[in-house]
Amino acid sequence: MKTMEEIYKTYEKPIFHYFYGLTGNTHLAEELTQETFFQVLRTFSGFRGEAQVTTWLYKVARNVYSMWKRKQKASFPLPEAELLKGPASYEPDTVLELKEKLSLTGKVLQELPENYREVFWLREWHELAYEQIAVIMGKSVPWVKVTLHRARLQFRKNYAEKEGKE
Repeated sequence: MKTMEEIYKTYEKPIFHYFYGLTGNTHLAEELTQETFFQVLRTFSGFRGEAQVTTWLYKVARNVYSMWKRKQKASFPLPEAELLKGPASYEPDTVLELKEKLSLTGKVLQELPENYREVFWLREWHELAYEQIAVIMGKSVPWVKVTLHRARLQFRKNYAEKEGKE
């Protein structure tokens, strides 16, 4: 069993990215990450090791997000401009094109229904197994697979539509 310090060092960034993927807001993602690890610290002695640490942490994070969302009427801003900066070695046209694609990707992701966006982020960004996502979401593995498939289809459709308009 890992210590609390090891868990924090290992999972702080992935949990932050999970929240950033859901909210699109760096400051809010940081606050939710801190609250998650506060909750983990409070309940750490009760963790029996029946689930993987990763699955347990994401489950706690999801609960923190759900509690926050109930308290707020959330609006999801687009990714912040500083995250869209390209490498200095790119040509200016390439950087501009990359920024436009990243901005469009952020817009399309934020427009997905929340359960699609969450499953999409957990699988594509965090590379979690279907079984882990099922535990985190409190759903079955087939539900996760179907939801992820629908999320991917919706993302592609919306991206293509918006790409044609811009």
